[in-house]
Amino acid sequence: MKKYRESANPKGGKMKKIIAIIILMSLNYNLNSESVSVVAKVNDINITRDEIINKMSIFYFQRTLNDLIEEKLLVDYAKKNSIKVESSEVEALFNQIKSRFKDDNEFKKELKKMNIKENEYKKMIENLIIADKAMSKILSINITDEDAKKYYETNKEQFKNPKALKLRQIFVSTEQEANDIYLALEAGADFKKLATLKTQDPLLKEKEGDIGFISKGMLLPDIEKEVFSLEPGKYTKPLKTGNGYSIIKVEEIRQERTISFDEIKDNLKESIKASIINQNRNSVINELKNKAKVEIK
Repeated sequence: MKKYRESANPKGGKMKKIIAIIILMSLNYNLNSESVSVVAKVNDINITRDEIINKMSIFYFQRTLNDLIEEKLLVDYAKKNSIKVESSEVEALFNQIKSRFKDDNEFKKELKKMNIKENEYKKMIENLIIADKAMSKILSINITDEDAKKYYETNKEQFKNPKALKLRQIFVSTEQEANDIYLALEAGADFKKLATLKTQDPLLKEKEGDIGFISKGMLLPDIEKEVFSLEPGKYTKPLKTGNGYSIIKVEEIRQERTISFDEIKDNLKESIKASIINQNRNSVINELKNKAKVEIK
């Protein structure tokens, strides 16, 4: 089972499947929107965009067909066993997925690009939740607080969040520019404003230099040593980073901590359930297929 973090997703399995649909359909759309061209060569043999699209179409068709057969088998089982989904459950997962996009407009654009209406998308989510509930009933899964607590205590190391620093960065291409900015900072200039005005990295500029929380092992050793020696509010001298120079400020220090059981309990119960479902999915689906009439035309 994967290591858990505070951002662990309580609906991991369903979320991954829906996000995969978004990515795959978006990719297919983007490929189709381009003109036919050679995208790669093996010796003198061309690989064209058309070949990729055709291969993808066959692969994704078969994969999607299999997924839908599984889903319909489980939905049918749910119907026969009076398993229902509350609208609040659908809305909760829908909003969770939508929150992964920059804003509501970006999400709507993605749906439009995929030619899927919002109500159709919610129906997809509903079917996935029903299928998940059906699988849980078939396998008689009932993860108690005690089950989750036992796993938590046995695997406590997995629930540790390492010490992390919240950083802000100014990046420029030349050492002279970096030195000038450093002098301005020493004279009292605001780091965030300079990050917005002076940094030459578009993403950093957009985020006012904010690069979020960084733990050990995520930076190059020399830079890590400099940064982790600072107190909150302090910044480095100009450092050579990649093809330019950076000044990095520590804004906040988050000390190492173990996530409490109460914080992770619900996520953990869902994850244990998902693990059991994944281990038994094939046998359950095969059993349902044997009892059903499945025709592929």
